[in-house]
Amino acid sequence: MQLDWVRAFLAVVDHGGFHAAAVELYRSQGRISSYVAALERELGAQLFDREHRPARLTAAGEVFVPHARAMVEEVQTGKAAVAGVQGLLTGDVALATYPSAGASFVPEVLRRFSREHPGIRVELVEAAVRGIDSALDQGVAQLAIRPALPPPMNRQGFEHTPLWREPMCLVVPEGHPLCASGTARLPDLQGTEMVVSGHNLRYDTEVFRLLEGSGIDVKIRFLSDQPQILVGLVRSGLAIGLTNRLAVDSVRTEGVVVVGLDPPLYREVGAFWAPGLSRSPAAKALLETVRRTPAPSNVTDLRTEAP
Repeated sequence: MQLDWVRAFLAVVDHGGFHAAAVELYRSQGRISSYVAALERELGAQLFDREHRPARLTAAGEVFVPHARAMVEEVQTGKAAVAGVQGLLTGDVALATYPSAGASFVPEVLRRFSREHPGIRVELVEAAVRGIDSALDQGVAQLAIRPALPPPMNRQGFEHTPLWREPMCLVVPEGHPLCASGTARLPDLQGTEMVVSGHNLRYDTEVFRLLEGSGIDVKIRFLSDQPQILVGLVRSGLAIGLTNRLAVDSVRTEGVVVVGLDPPLYREVGAFWAPGLSRSPAAKALLETVRRTPAPSNVTDLRTEAP
């Protein structure tokens, strides 16, 4: 079984088809098809349903995906280990994150990391919280920055280290009655229509967890993982926003006002990784850089608090 076959298979999976895989790997579509066909002959099973457009995984293909990722990762880990013995870390590592951390924290992480480890290429995977969990669980990313809530959904049992605590806040249109006071009492939000940070109402979201036990029943009208969209909806007068402080700090806020909560609500953010990160010197090095990089402003760095 050749590694090029496995890489071609994963490229089709990750990029949604044979043509997209060919573009990604700088190969002809015919070459990608021949690699996948060779892999199928080796395994004795059809991995894609080619009658479906775009091609989709068969049951055998679904089962093979994590093994294929493990094979590629093992080869990369081996290369990195040899380079480590020679005193120079090389290889690839993928970091999953959500938008506001990607804008406020990750650039400084990568500035430091690139200076210390110029031979390592970093891929950024931006996703909603559940997408981050999936990326870690499937080996698409080796490390992630994510809120502590909702708790991770995974098969492996992620490890994590806390990074910072930040306040949640309201975003209201200019001229709203809450602008005068600068803070909003949680009980006064009962029944208020809101746009909140989140991905899908069918899933457990951070806001639901933070409001749990407060007795406050807000009306979630919209969910958005993109801070600029949340602020835009508020600016248009469609709802009041409830989101984290760094999300507001990362976008233009003309036409809206940021209001604190009484009593305050806080989110915690940490670095998460799946078991086995220690097998990748590149991922270990990135985690150490994350641990050493100061938290953004307007948050409490949990790594500097007394135990």
